[in-house]
Amino acid sequence: MKKLYVTRKYRKRNQQRAQKSLKRKLQFKEYRRLKNQSEQGLSKPDLTHKRNFEDRYKDYIKIHAPSKLSFIDNASEVVTFISKLKKHYDRESKVFVVLSDVTTISYDAIVVLLSVMVRFKAKRIPFNGDFPTDKDARRILDESKFLKYLYQQFKESDRYELGQKSSIHTYAWKDVDSELGSQLIRQASKTVWGEERRCQGVQRTLIELMLNTNNHAVDSKKGEKHWWISVSHNKKDNKVGFAFIDFGVGVFTSLNNKRSDSKFYGALEKLKEKVKYGNNAELLRLILDGTLHKTATRKPYHGKGLPGINMVLERNQISNLNIITNNVHANVDADDFKIIQNSFSGTFVYWEVNQNNLSCNGINRD
Repeated sequence: MKKLYVTRKYRKRNQQRAQKSLKRKLQFKEYRRLKNQSEQGLSKPDLTHKRNFEDRYKDYIKIHAPSKLSFIDNASEVVTFISKLKKHYDRESKVFVVLSDVTTISYDAIVVLLSVMVRFKAKRIPFNGDFPTDKDARRILDESKFLKYLYQQFKESDRYELGQKSSIHTYAWKDVDSELGSQLIRQASKTVWGEERRCQGVQRTLIELMLNTNNHAVDSKKGEKHWWISVSHNKKDNKVGFAFIDFGVGVFTSLNNKRSDSKFYGALEKLKEKVKYGNNAELLRLILDGTLHKTATRKPYHGKGLPGINMVLERNQISNLNIITNNVHANVDADDFKIIQNSFSGTFVYWEVNQNNLSCNGINRD
């Protein structure tokens, strides 16, 4: 035996190595024991989900989506869900969206998910999620190409275009873009009527919403916020749905924050003197019928903004108009205006076009 192997220094070092090796083995054994304990009794799908998502993203903040992920049919819970995402976006926290329990998902909610995801990724904040186990919900998510974009990286940009080769088309812009509106209408009219038609009511709705995004922004943020438009084509029913969203301050917050040089400065106080209303749901009704505008300006109403969109609905150029802003959800088509439990910081508008709606078909009906 070489003298080196019997020296005191060598024996001490060898003993230290053996102790470290034993410690690692014991730690791994304990890890395996706890892992087997945590996986005991799990079905194969649950086990796969745990290993692929829960274990892999254990340092992420888990945000659970409501089982009914629909802005129109479940506004309060979806607003709470968005608020949680926004809070962690502001904190720049890693977020994992849990979609596994979602049983119903609508296209109007997908544009919200897409917009939130792009904002996280553009800011380089880690963002991920799992998939609904419900087959129908998973199919709709697949069709939207959301899962495809989940694994892409985005840069801060003035424009985004997502999903052009799917039944759902999503765009984000910072400016008014009338050409985009014309493009979306051409595509929509083919789905609804089988041919290209002019739909000035839809065009007007789009332009007013694009303008409102900038008008309702805080002065220091004008031109910085994206508006998002997602268009879903249902060729089977000859129907097209439009979902528009901006993450500004919302209609009522904007009205309360008007500067003294704005024509709407103090408009709510003037309105209260003239018309007694109880809450924001009733106020939104007064905004849509033009009462607020007439009270603030003392001039005839010319059909701009949200009242202009309401006129488009009354002319049967669009249908199923829904508006969610701050703490109000209005199904304008059904004349149902109600307060929701949680407040949405922004404005969401959804409408549809179907074969029963009027189109110009080359004739200006407006």
